[in-house]
Amino acid sequence: MASTSSNPPPEVSKDKPKGPQKKRRGSKSNKGKVKGNDNWHRPYPQGYRIPKLERSAVGSVFKMARTLMEFTAKEQERMNRTFPGK
Repeated sequence: MASTSSNPPPEVSKDKPKGPQKKRRGSKSNKGKVKGNDNWHRPYPQGYRIPKLERSAVGSVFKMARTLMEFTAKEQERMNRTFPGK
């Protein structure tokens, strides 16, 4: 005699595989970027990279300083030749 109040067998869904699943680690577009609020102490939002524009600006500053030092040395030498007593 079969009981009609018993639970039907659970249906197995073919859409979801059983077993441990790999978790997504983030999209590929976030590769190399600083994550979270860890960048508050960093000078650049890119983390370890200095932007190309700022690198070229730093190079320009050093080039100008070197040029100014050379010009000052030449000017000092010219002044020494013009006024040898000073």
